[in-house]
Amino acid sequence: MRGMSGSEILKLLEEIAKEYDCKIWISERIGKRWSCYGNLKAGEEQFLPAELVLESGRFGIFAENFPWNRKEELLPILSRILEGLHEEGDRKA
Repeated sequence: MRGMSGSEILKLLEEIAKEYDCKIWISERIGKRWSCYGNLKAGEEQFLPAELVLESGRFGIFAENFPWNRKEELLPILSRILEGLHEEGDRKA
């Protein structure tokens, strides 16, 4: 599987945000803190607590108003996004 480009990831995030009425973004762990990764975020501010939806290595996907009752259908897409980020990082290293 090849890494996903930033524009491909952003497109998937925008589709998820629109379909599920949530705000969703990618973060990178730097030490003990999470920091937004690039400009990979989509959706309108919900003014709700951010929740860590999925984590893999140094990357995580956070969301506000995430549809937890539909997580299983989103898991393959979210996992693919994180795998793509890791592959992209491996190529740069």
